[in-house]
Amino acid sequence: MKKMIFYIKGERMEELKIESKREKKREQLIQQLFEATRLIMQQYDYNTVTIRNICQVSKISYGSFYNLFKSKEEFLTYYLTHDFLSYKDKYYKEHTEFNCLNDIEKSIDIFKCCALYNIDRGIDFISAFYSSKNYNLSPFQDEKHYFCFTPLVQEGSVYLSKSIDKLKENADIDKIMQEYCLIFNGITFNWCVSKGSIPIAELIEEELNKLIKNYLR
Repeated sequence: MKKMIFYIKGERMEELKIESKREKKREQLIQQLFEATRLIMQQYDYNTVTIRNICQVSKISYGSFYNLFKSKEEFLTYYLTHDFLSYKDKYYKEHTEFNCLNDIEKSIDIFKCCALYNIDRGIDFISAFYSSKNYNLSPFQDEKHYFCFTPLVQEGSVYLSKSIDKLKENADIDKIMQEYCLIFNGITFNWCVSKGSIPIAELIEEELNKLIKNYLR
């Protein structure tokens, strides 16, 4: 009996090792794709970032790419999310005043930070990414898909949850976060069509502050 248990444990250990190797390989391929995308985006616009070009520069096959992502939009959503999170970490290291904000203000400030990231990424790229065909921009998220707003909604929800005592009893945090995203999308779209002539970050901060006042006690 003891030998059988040892055998099963050993078999399970081999499965874990194989799974670990697969995960490590997956992360390696994603990093190669990321590096290729950075190189392409430094020199060209959104439309030049194609699956063909990404695979050529990264030296990864189409099959390997499609094993990881279903489409260019899904890949770029994943890429931009990680790129934004890196930007956000660097931004808040330089802007330590964020730590002095209350949690409701923090839930708004991360959306403002994302607007600043869009400015940094460039209006031509963001304009092309903000297509009506890009379902990843939907604020109506579900657990089965990864959306552009997933990290913002997750972090914003945490901050609002910490301030639940300041919100009205019937306030729905999920609904508030959806409204945050709708406002963010609307202002970003208008920023794009105005060729960057409107102050996107300031407007997003202003409109989200107006919205949250409706939910305060």
